Amino acid sequence: MDLLWSELDTRLLSPKLWADFPVPVGRSFPTTGSGNMAFGLFDDFRSAAVVRSFTSNAATWVSNGITYETFEDDAGFAVLTPSATANTGAVTLQSGTHDNDAVAVQAGGLPFNVIYNSAKELIFETRFKVSAITTACTDIFIGLGGTGAAANSGIQTDDSATLASNNFLGFVRKAAATSGLTFTVQRASGTEQAHADIGTLVADTYIKAGFRFHADKRNCTVWIDGEKAHVITSAQVAATPWPTLFMNFCAEAKYQATAAHILTIDWWACAQLM
Repeated sequence: MDLLWSELDTRLLSPKLWADFPVPVGRSFPTTGSGNMAFGLFDDFRSAAVVRSFTSNAATWVSNGITYETFEDDAGFAVLTPSATANTGAVTLQSGTHDNDAVAVQAGGLPFNVIYNSAKELIFETRFKVSAITTACTDIFIGLGGTGAAANSGIQTDDSATLASNNFLGFVRKAAATSGLTFTVQRASGTEQAHADIGTLVADTYIKAGFRFHADKRNCTVWIDGEKAHVITSAQVAATPWPTLFMNFCAEAKYQATAAHILTIDWWACAQLM
């Protein structure tokens, strides 16, 4: 891993979003500037390696000491490729070209508490891009997920208009939304709470997207390219769609109808005060 101060506020973690949190050392976060203990995970995929090849649509791989579980649709065309480039590693999620083909990945373990009444300060951020932006194409999700996200229809169902009945906090691009990026809150067996058009995707162009749960105000701010883009009020966070469990990083690409696009993830980070 190569986390350079010169790249903060450009390619790497956004300083305004991560105020009061330290730069991660290795894959973990030390104490904050105020001395409060924090924990978290950071991965730029420079050391990704498959440790269990696809068997019955599932695989396991490790990057930067973090174990990931992956689902590949049974059509057999989905590809997950940890690969090193000149500057950084990247993971690409590319679905097959049969309708509803999907590839999903989730970090193992569920360390991050998002329960309204007990969650401490929490920050998530990632940098990703989508190869193209057209209608009726590949749906994407990237953010935090609960148990069973990296499974068949664990994130998105065969209906491109809705997420699966599961637990999520994260960024969604649905086929019908073209370039609009939506932040979606979802609780299992509940309805989606969608905050539409908080960002704009540009084909084959990286975007940084993140959110911060503020423990003092019990609200959540959404950030795009290092700037605050939206506020989810404390009343919205307290409402039924907000998940009430522990989560970890997850992402998915799911083909819809006419065009298979590639989701490339440069890095992700999540940290929480103890």
